Amino acid sequence: MRSLQLWFVSAAVLAGGACGDKSGMMTATGASGPTGEPNDTGDDTEEPDDTTGPGATSTTDGGMSATGTSSGPVEPTSAGSEPTSVGFIVPPDGGISGQCDPRVQDCPGGQKCTAVAPVEGEPWGVNTCVEVNGEGAVGDPCDVENGKYTGVDNCALGNICLLTDEEGQDGVCVEFCNTSDNCPNTPTADCVVYNDGSLPICLPACDPLVQDCPEGQACYNSAGDLFVCFKESAMPGEGAPGAECQYINQCQKGGFCAAAAAVTNCPPMSTGCCTPFCPVSGGNAPCQAGEECTPFFEMGMAPPSYEDVGVCVIPA
Repeated sequence: MRSLQLWFVSAAVLAGGACGDKSGMMTATGASGPTGEPNDTGDDTEEPDDTTGPGATSTTDGGMSATGTSSGPVEPTSAGSEPTSVGFIVPPDGGISGQCDPRVQDCPGGQKCTAVAPVEGEPWGVNTCVEVNGEGAVGDPCDVENGKYTGVDNCALGNICLLTDEEGQDGVCVEFCNTSDNCPNTPTADCVVYNDGSLPICLPACDPLVQDCPEGQACYNSAGDLFVCFKESAMPGEGAPGAECQYINQCQKGGFCAAAAAVTNCPPMSTGCCTPFCPVSGGNAPCQAGEECTPFFEMGMAPPSYEDVGVCVIPA
């Protein structure tokens, strides 16, 4: 996968699967979704307890992983919706690691706490102090020096440059959540936590049925009952229904990385496979043969405006 990786892990999607996001990778902890098996997580974080819907799972990957938090945030130690079914992929628990805490910004003067790759060639995974090299505010264009996972960017204190290309260019400054899991500078965003807790960030809320995110981004389930916009990492010909996935943003726009056992034609030994979101009231038209449009949330558990959100999975 190329691009930002949301590593969104599900602990046991239907048989246990995992989805993360490896290109701009984000792994989330705490996801929900419908499919059939005991807890799962779906992206790059391991948090088998954060799932809702008919089946959720967790997994890990190297992009952005979210740790299911709630009320805005999705974090390794957060709450999100309790997983109640099986079949989807949810992320695992992580935890802030490294030299500093991006929520607190406890670095020496002139430096900021940000997320970086633990080793070259991997996505974000630890937090460290770097020099503040710019004043980019939330939503401003930005670039990352020497590769997208170095943390050396031109965003201001409290922000990180995300949604870049493979070289770390043409990104957008994104706010880190504060210690209360709030986003003071982006009130319409939700606080979600990815990649073993190293990325507690504020991402715009969205509707998976409408796919109302900016161009180049798609609406993904992050954890619990949250849906947020992030960079779509599927390349042309990738991420179609039935295609293997390991990260939440590895599926095409409108797709969900579900547990392998929940998706028709999913290759053997896959950690997860892409399947479409669908309106429950619209029937099974978007689904592959053998699948049904199943409510993403258990009855009575859907957040306002998400009651009709479903996903195509093999009936449990």
